[in-house]
Amino acid sequence: MNLMKMKSFSEYVLTYAVSLCLLLSGCSGLPPHASDSVAEDVCIVIRTDGCPTRSSDPEENLVTDLNLFIFNEDGLLEERLYIADAGDAAGEGGHIHETTLLKGCRYSIYACANIGYRLEAGTIQDLENYRYYLVYPDDYRTGIPMCGKKELVSVAADGIIDVTLERLMAKVSVRIDRSRLSDDVEFHVRKISVGGCPKSACLFGQSRAESKDDIFLRGFDKSDDGVAALNSDEAFGRSGKVSVYLLENMQGDLLPEDTEDDGKILEEGDPAAKVCSYIEIEADYLSSSHYTLPGQSLIYRFYIGDGNGNFDVRRNRHYNICITPDGDGLSEDSWRVDQSGIGSLVAGISLSQDTLEMSYYGETADIESSISPEDATDRTLLWESDNRAVADVSQSGTVTATGEGSCRISCSAADGSGVRAECLVNVRFKPNYMRIYPGNYVRGKIGEEVHIRCEYFPPTASFDIGTEELEYDRERGIYDYVIDDDGNGVRLHLKGKGSGMLYFETGYPVSQSEMIVVVVD
Repeated sequence: MNLMKMKSFSEYVLTYAVSLCLLLSGCSGLPPHASDSVAEDVCIVIRTDGCPTRSSDPEENLVTDLNLFIFNEDGLLEERLYIADAGDAAGEGGHIHETTLLKGCRYSIYACANIGYRLEAGTIQDLENYRYYLVYPDDYRTGIPMCGKKELVSVAADGIIDVTLERLMAKVSVRIDRSRLSDDVEFHVRKISVGGCPKSACLFGQSRAESKDDIFLRGFDKSDDGVAALNSDEAFGRSGKVSVYLLENMQGDLLPEDTEDDGKILEEGDPAAKVCSYIEIEADYLSSSHYTLPGQSLIYRFYIGDGNGNFDVRRNRHYNICITPDGDGLSEDSWRVDQSGIGSLVAGISLSQDTLEMSYYGETADIESSISPEDATDRTLLWESDNRAVADVSQSGTVTATGEGSCRISCSAADGSGVRAECLVNVRFKPNYMRIYPGNYVRGKIGEEVHIRCEYFPPTASFDIGTEELEYDRERGIYDYVIDDDGNGVRLHLKGKGSGMLYFETGYPVSQSEMIVVVVD
């Protein structure tokens, strides 16, 4: 790179001014022969290639604004610059800032990108104590926040000082390996998100969330089309990758180093659980035995860190995670699986009878049902007749004959499991009739009891005993009477000589009436 050459008069004036400024400020760090030092043109190149990852959202190398601070070796601020349109000034090698520094002197260069505003720091300590805050966990319109520094460096022979920026964020790339799932399992990811996402981070020092007030309950997330890659099969059951981002969160070692895979869990009552970061997958799930409840999800949660006991999320780090659900996908050893959104499917239905014989119009019969397993979540059953002109069925399992013939009554689970059971119904109507026992003429002696009853078909027909005639004969002293509990007969207690009569009558479809004569001797 060809550096700009200064005119000699300007060089002498600038050299004198800088030297005078350093002397007045008490600078005691001038190198030997400082009086011989001259100002030299310098190019400070701000590079964004510290992490070799790339992503379309957000643009990981995007720089929109730049804060630049130059301190002398005594820590005094010599130059402060804010470039609001730094992206427009970027060159092939990075973002270049031309300035003039004293040859042979050492300087510390601090650069911050994508902060979005001018930093008012005046000292190195100010910068190292400064915290950058996110307004929203996924608002990167100005680019990912980045920082970089070079401490106590001298101007090189080529006049170039490189400062490489590091992102304050970690990138977490996730893929799904479905190769170990059982054939009956469907596992469809709907959302991926960051839980315990820090709201802020130190610019130039190690950073962590200090309390739950410094945490977004839900951080960077993607759903629908944003997670389509997780539902595609790139090779041998492995999906594509989806990436999410979060600020550095160095929580350290919170569990023993030899913690098992399934032991890296922070319970909700643990204070550390409120500040540690994790990745969460929400999926729709269906197998031959379980399913996701409406509006619910199967949740996989993974705490990030450098081991099973560590919960550090490092800046400028790319974490690659492969989720490998095994078998039914509900009993993982490396993921915390929240199954509160999962229900058990009905596995079997048993009916109290598999064949039902019916003999008249309007006849009813109840079919009892039982479901397995006992913990099936949705125990709703759907009843249906394949020929309602023969027999209909209620949603409680009551069958009603409506015509002669045969049909099938089916009982199926409403949870989508496809489990069902059937009962064959045969309807053969019998002839209608009405019979009186012991007959239409009854004779007895005083003190005897006579039982007169009626048998009729179908039993749905209405039936009536003429109580007016019974009351009349009781008033005459012929007999006392008690009507049967089922209403289809009467018991007469014969008391006095004479004769009486009573009426039995059936309604539709029998529509018949009979008179019974009673003689008491």
